[in-house]
Amino acid sequence: MAVAVRTENLWKTYGSGGPRQVDAVRDVTIEIERGKITAIGGPSGSGKTTLLSLVGLLTRPTKGKVLYGDQDFSALSEVFRTRARRQRIGFIFQAQYLIPQLTSVENVALPMLCLDVPRSEAEKLAAERLSGLGMSHRLDFRVAELSGGEQQRVSIARSLMNSPEILIADEPSASIDEKSAEELRSVLRKMVEKDRLTVIVASHDSQVLKWADRQLNMRDGRIVD
Repeated sequence: MAVAVRTENLWKTYGSGGPRQVDAVRDVTIEIERGKITAIGGPSGSGKTTLLSLVGLLTRPTKGKVLYGDQDFSALSEVFRTRARRQRIGFIFQAQYLIPQLTSVENVALPMLCLDVPRSEAEKLAAERLSGLGMSHRLDFRVAELSGGEQQRVSIARSLMNSPEILIADEPSASIDEKSAEELRSVLRKMVEKDRLTVIVASHDSQVLKWADRQLNMRDGRIVD
């Protein structure tokens, strides 16, 4: 099995040593297979989002390791962790963080503009990403004019702008209807099959859990399957 990312004895503790100490992630050791969809299920508050944040290098663990290849990124400086995120990882959040007044292309291109990529180049790539997701007829539509499913496709296109190895999705179908959610699952499956993209998704949606290649379950910060 080719491994995209793995964790070793991973912990995340908030309020350490105080009366409100919370162990959000407890001693998690997992391997995520490259080119597959791994779903993390569990009730609200079980640690799913925190685990995604740790694997995605958005949060530093209290102890333990997050390894890409043989390199432990949990021990690196924020400069190197930020660089790794930009080069390796794409994110789809439950809250899409799109700007309603901007067009689809402008929303997708925005992260590249923040990296000083010329506007024409960024918007050309954004149009390609959107067209690949069946949004060629909505390039110049403002996000506020799009359906929930279309907005989620804009969010996916934005997450693909850095051609990531790993796509991390936190409850991606929570705010859209079932038809849009089904379309979302189909789009992601095609990307996995075509590009060997690795997808890690946290969800309490039974359809998402069945759709994944592998399901992990969390409870009280631990993997319990």
